[in-house]
Amino acid sequence: MTDHITTERLTLRRPEMADAAAIASLVGDLDVSRWLTRAPHPYGLSDAYEFVSAVQNGIGITFVICAGRQLVGCIGTEQQLGYWLGKNHWGRGYASEACRAMVDRHFAHGHDELLSGYFMENNASRHVLEKLGFVRTSQEQAKCPATGDCHLLQRMVLTQSQWEGLA
Repeated sequence: MTDHITTERLTLRRPEMADAAAIASLVGDLDVSRWLTRAPHPYGLSDAYEFVSAVQNGIGITFVICAGRQLVGCIGTEQQLGYWLGKNHWGRGYASEACRAMVDRHFAHGHDELLSGYFMENNASRHVLEKLGFVRTSQEQAKCPATGDCHLLQRMVLTQSQWEGLA
C-alpha cells in the first residue's frame, strides 16, 4: 500500500502515534466533530491513540493530511470516502485537493465506485463532493455521536466512469 500521496500543496501519509495529540486537538473541537458520523465529543488523546492504532493495524485506508509539516486533517476510504479538517484550515481548498488525490488512488486500485455522504446542514462538504462529481443516491437519519442529535444524512456515489469523464 502507498504510504503517502503528494499533491500540489499537501502530503497525505499514514498516521503515526506522534500525530495523536494534533488529531485529538483538531477533532476535539465540536465545530469539527459535529459533522462526523464516528467521532465522539469530547474527543481526547486516548481516542486519538486508539484511532491511530486501528489504522496501523490495517483498519481502512486512512491518511493524515499535512500542509507542510502541520497536520491539518484526515481522510480515508475505509468503507466510503470520509474526511475532516481542523477548523482553522477550512476554506483553503484542502478538502477538495485531498479528496481528489484519494479518489484517484481509489479508482487506480480497480474499484468501480466510491460512496460518501454528508449531513444536510454541512454545505461545505456538499460542495466538495458535488465538485468531485458525486451524485445523490438516498437519504437517511443518522445520529451524530458528538452531539447525540439525529440529522438527515445525504448518501452519494461516484463511479469510475463518472470520475474519468471529469478528467
